[in-house]
Amino acid sequence: MEKETVGIFIAEQRKKQSMTQKELAAKLMVSDKAVSKWERGLSYPDITLIEPLANILRVSVTDLIGGKESNMEEKYEKEEVDRMIRDALEINREENKENAKMRLFEKITAVSGFILLGIAGCITIAFLNINIELLIDLILEIEILFMSFAVYAWAMAKEVLPTRYDKEKVTVYTDGAFSMNFPGVRFNNSNWKHILHAMRLWSAIGVILFPWFMFLCDRVLKLSGFDFLLYMIPCFIAIFSIFIPVFISARKYE
Repeated sequence: MEKETVGIFIAEQRKKQSMTQKELAAKLMVSDKAVSKWERGLSYPDITLIEPLANILRVSVTDLIGGKESNMEEKYEKEEVDRMIRDALEINREENKENAKMRLFEKITAVSGFILLGIAGCITIAFLNINIELLIDLILEIEILFMSFAVYAWAMAKEVLPTRYDKEKVTVYTDGAFSMNFPGVRFNNSNWKHILHAMRLWSAIGVILFPWFMFLCDRVLKLSGFDFLLYMIPCFIAIFSIFIPVFISARKYE
């Protein structure tokens, strides 16, 4: 199917329904930028959106895919084609559900793996004559923070944001008890997948490498004779380093 033809057809049918791009986007739970791209022939709607989009525009799935309304002579033949397409879409939805379950399993497996590596790192450095007070008061507490963030980012975070993030200039991401506020960052569906990728990568690296980072800092600070409070500096560096990849991803893909 031609992108331009389908795009023009979507725009025409949307206007027939007296809907704006934002209103259509809200009904489909996508961004208005996505609708704009469809109508300009820059991209196709996702296959999972074909049937609901056709229903909203009050056209058949066949007409939507073909980018034109069928005439009376074609009506009955296209109704049969339409039924077959809907059956295919239903199969695709079931496959997507199974794939989503598989991806969740893979994510949980991955996060479990690097959490075990993080625990192994803490146990290992405990036997390397590290400052026990440092291990208990700082490393374990912050390692648990990294692990909690990793579990959220990998297994619990939403892959798509609500439409209000695209309509409004939202600078605070909230999901239940979890909240993020990054100065200068606007959250929307254009940059969210890149932000999520950055958070996942940061949390995985943090869980695995943080104990060893603190072990090296302990070696340096012990040799220098510095006060224990200075151990807070590398801790703050490790924690707030998330601002860098998130800020870059958000601004680059906004």
